Amino acid sequence: MRNYKSLIIFIFLFNSYLLSQKPYRGAEYRTINEFLYGRFEVKMKTAIGSGVVSSFFTIDDYWAEGQSSTENWREIDFEALGNISNAIQTNIITAYETHHEEIIYTPFYPYSDFHVYAFEWTPQSIKFFVDGQLVRENYDDYVSTLNTGQKIMMNIWQPVWESWVGEFDDSILPVYAYYDWVKYYSYTPGEGAYGSFNNFSYEWEDNFDTFNDQIWQKATHTWSANNAQFVQQNSVLQNGYLILCLTDNMTYGYSGEELSITKNDNRNEQCRFTIAPNPFNSSFTFEIPENFRDKPAEIIFYNIKGVEVLRKKFFLISDKIKVDFTRANLSSGLYLLHAKTGKENFYFKVTYLR
Repeated sequence: MRNYKSLIIFIFLFNSYLLSQKPYRGAEYRTINEFLYGRFEVKMKTAIGSGVVSSFFTIDDYWAEGQSSTENWREIDFEALGNISNAIQTNIITAYETHHEEIIYTPFYPYSDFHVYAFEWTPQSIKFFVDGQLVRENYDDYVSTLNTGQKIMMNIWQPVWESWVGEFDDSILPVYAYYDWVKYYSYTPGEGAYGSFNNFSYEWEDNFDTFNDQIWQKATHTWSANNAQFVQQNSVLQNGYLILCLTDNMTYGYSGEELSITKNDNRNEQCRFTIAPNPFNSSFTFEIPENFRDKPAEIIFYNIKGVEVLRKKFFLISDKIKVDFTRANLSSGLYLLHAKTGKENFYFKVTYLR
């Protein structure tokens, strides 16, 4: 009888444990040290799927110092929202968890390839960049309130807010966010060699070849609005990449395809298309690198809201391709141009003057 009662108690406690667990497992990579101002860069391929968020950000980890009031909140974000396929969210969060969000529409799908995301944080301004292009800058008064050190973080999680990230269907699990490298530049006004006005100095880079426990920690926490528990096993280093995994609560780790390493960031510089004139009115011409001739290509135009407005297909048979706009029913303005050829992707900002 005693053993029977013990079994009942064990089953009750075990079931209570299971019910208290989060339904999913996520991951977070965070620096040990905090950084006050600087240029922060990452090359990442974001996670795909409605209801999923993958990120690169800095935050004042005031909880680690025993503080709990949101008066202490300081944060700067790039967040890929799974329900938006052609944009990434930027956010600056100030005291009392006050959000200053802005959606940045892109001429590419962030989860289909690697792109470089960066922000520059100074006492006067915060600037966001995508693939070297300035996409947002803030000189607002609230910027000066971000005056405490922040940790660099990357994570993948499943928020409870469907209105923000979309409805989640866990049949898509597992899903992954991929990170090629992270770089940090200190803020050295008038003395640097990088970033806006050369105000930043290179300090370090991690290519994720091995786990550097002098820089990083793997998080093991969660919070009420997160349906995923962070576990160390879902921060995976493989073939020179950091892979953050979102799985169900019975599995963990990376089970996707083996990744190939493409560490030469100048690869596309050697074969980049050129476009002229820009601005243009009736037409413009592509200069085609020799190694891309005799290949099919597709040119896609997006307006500044990220909506596709024009698509043209070509076969690259010569050194130049002329794109005629005399019959295009488009208004004058800035457009984002995506040139696709095989597995290669090239992006431009072009100005059309009708």
